[in-house]
This record gives sequence, structure tokens and C-alpha cells, in this order.
Amino acid sequence: MQSCIQLCNTLLLARFLRLSLEKFHNFFVTGAYIGVAVSFVATFAVWGILAVIMHGLSAFFGGKGPFKRTFEFVGYGFLPTLVGLLITTPVTMFHVLNVKLPKVSLAQLMQNPDIVKMLVLALIPRDILFMNVTVSIIFTAWSVLIWSFALKNARNIPLGKAVICVIIPTAIFVAYQIFTTTRLLQLT
Repeated sequence: MQSCIQLCNTLLLARFLRLSLEKFHNFFVTGAYIGVAVSFVATFAVWGILAVIMHGLSAFFGGKGPFKRTFEFVGYGFLPTLVGLLITTPVTMFHVLNVKLPKVSLAQLMQNPDIVKMLVLALIPRDILFMNVTVSIIFTAWSVLIWSFALKNARNIPLGKAVICVIIPTAIFVAYQIFTTTRLLQLT
């Protein structure tokens, strides 16, 4: 199964290598812009999901108050995310716009699958990946602080119980980030 996936990845990469270097670069620049747009839209989806989870968890602690208020207050916790994006996006975009991909022939690619790893590392270097995850975790901790006080006030529950309601979905999110980053690093 793993060799089948590697073969598919190799064939897909070989198809990209047939493109001129300019088209290949434009493909990744476009992908980076799409990634930024998707991150922006995903933030709103996560906002709704977190509001539902936090509202539901706070009900176990006797939280009172309308969902609309929880939704509004949880939104304030995403301000640090926007600050984090203002840091990571320019750094990532600078790298993508200036990446120098090594010239690789189709024959070299077919003979040595490790070349795929080299190209992936050229596109997504470990230091950029670590920086993005670290910044994300730091700003998520800031969000936890905001969400805790927001949920305390939106649902009229003690701060300690609000922290528990916030930590549960946030810990799952951070664990997911660490898991996906680890998997990506294993590929490279």
C-alpha cells in the first residue's frame, strides 16, 4: 500500500515537473493564496464549532445564557489568531515566492524516491513548519485566556469551570496540530 502511494505521488510530481519552472512556481504561489483564504474561512467555521462545544460543556456546569451571547464572546478569542496570521503569513509567503526548486529529471525521480522528500522539504522547510506551529500554539494559549473570561461572562459560571470548558476543545485542537505536523515530518 505504501509503495502504491509513493508511486502515485511520484507520478503526480513527475507531471508537475513537466511544467515549466515558471508555471510550477505560479502553481505554488496560487496554492499559497488559496491556503490563506481557506485559513480565513476555516476560522469562522471553527468559531461556530467551538461556540457550540463550549456552550454545551458549560451547560454541564449550570451555565445560563443564550447561545448568541456565547457565540459573540467566543469570537473575541479569535483576535489572537488574526495577530498570529499577520506573523506567519508574510513569512510563509516570502518563502513560497522565493523558493528555488532543484532541477530534477523524470528519470532521476523514478530512480530515487528520496528526491520527492527533498522537493517537499524545499517547499515546506522544517523551520517554517515549526515556526507556524509554535506561533499557532502561543496564540492559541492567548485565545484560551480570552475564551475563559468570555465563557465565564457569557454563561455566568465560575472562572475555573469556564477554563475546563475551554481547555477540552482547545487541547483536542492542539493535539490534532501536533499529530498532523508529526505526520508531515515523517513524510519528509
